[in-house]
Amino acid sequence: MRTALLAATKRMPSGALRADAMLAGRSVLAWQIDAATAMGCERFLCFCDAPTDTLLSLQKLVEDNGGEFHAIRNNLQLVSLVRADDLLIMFADGLLADRAVTEEFCISENSDPNDPIVINLRKGIATLPAGHALVEANPEDFERIDRDRHWAGISVMRAGQVHQLADLPPDGDAMSMLLRLALQARVECRPMAETGLTSGRWMVVDDFATLADREAALIHDSGAKPPWTSPGKAVATLLTRRIAPKWLDNGPEITAVTGTFFAALGVGLTGLGYGAAGVGVVALAAFGGALSVDWSGLRDRLWGQNETKRYGQWLPVLIDGLAILALILAMGIGTNPVVTVSIAIMAIGVSYLAGVSAKDRGKSEQSDLSISLKPMTAFWQDRTTHFAGFALAEVLGYLPEAVAGFAVLALIQMLLRR
Repeated sequence: MRTALLAATKRMPSGALRADAMLAGRSVLAWQIDAATAMGCERFLCFCDAPTDTLLSLQKLVEDNGGEFHAIRNNLQLVSLVRADDLLIMFADGLLADRAVTEEFCISENSDPNDPIVINLRKGIATLPAGHALVEANPEDFERIDRDRHWAGISVMRAGQVHQLADLPPDGDAMSMLLRLALQARVECRPMAETGLTSGRWMVVDDFATLADREAALIHDSGAKPPWTSPGKAVATLLTRRIAPKWLDNGPEITAVTGTFFAALGVGLTGLGYGAAGVGVVALAAFGGALSVDWSGLRDRLWGQNETKRYGQWLPVLIDGLAILALILAMGIGTNPVVTVSIAIMAIGVSYLAGVSAKDRGKSEQSDLSISLKPMTAFWQDRTTHFAGFALAEVLGYLPEAVAGFAVLALIQMLLRR
């Protein structure tokens, strides 16, 4: 069994536990658990002075996912929980390690990164050169191994060395002693790649200011931003990145429900004869949907989950369906129902096809012209802008003409791309 050895005992100068410090809506300890889970760990052992709320919530999360989590206070408890043939992955207390850098060091080249069952780990002790900036900043955390090297804060070893802790002082630092025992057992020391140690991708959390800088960089680099030809989506992206750390946990769900509610409200208002107001509310619904999809995608990239596909499939389709119904009611289905229904469906349907990028359609269909029209492709995906324009057209009394002209322009975009 693969076991992760963690710790939540060291504190920052402010007195707060390093492991409890929050980065992008998650604690440092949660980031370590995610990295260990990605490498196939099923059991998590964490040294602590007393269980905190963060520790208890993580224990519940691990156990709900079928794993084991044990909060331990001394070395003898550790010895009793580990078998000699286990594979042990050890993280330094408060180490905030980029997941890609961690996997690059720990996972062998013949592994399948998408399947934890067939991930093969390379035993080794990660090292930093003496005099490295990280070592100079945190000499007590990156322990010296020999004259030229320091421990980098992570190691992979057989757990047989753990049982030797029973013969050593029970109040000693377990991780430090395990590091020495691994060196005596000639576990290979391998240097960390220097490219993975830049821009805060590998650090020990020691103050909130550094953590805030890392959080800002992480969110800023978490994905491409849409062009301003898609103002609704661009504003949604900007907004999610501004407030992401506080609402990543449930923001996507809240905005999805809110967007669906506003879409239904827009249909109700148009049905009651308030066409401009109803179509305007649908624009707000589309903005809520854009927020939800973008927020979910940001959470996936930051937390290593995969929920965006689910949101990206059903939420836009649901809002588009309600938006079509709102357009039909706003244009007046009683005058010429076949024409009204056809124009509304064609406008939304053709604009959807115009908003499918050349990449999505396959490389065989790409051309220089289609690539040059990428900003326009983004525009046809922006339902917020579309329905804000429709609401204005309804105020001016030209909604049917605006919807028909919109459909024609989307069709022209598709023909030009061909």
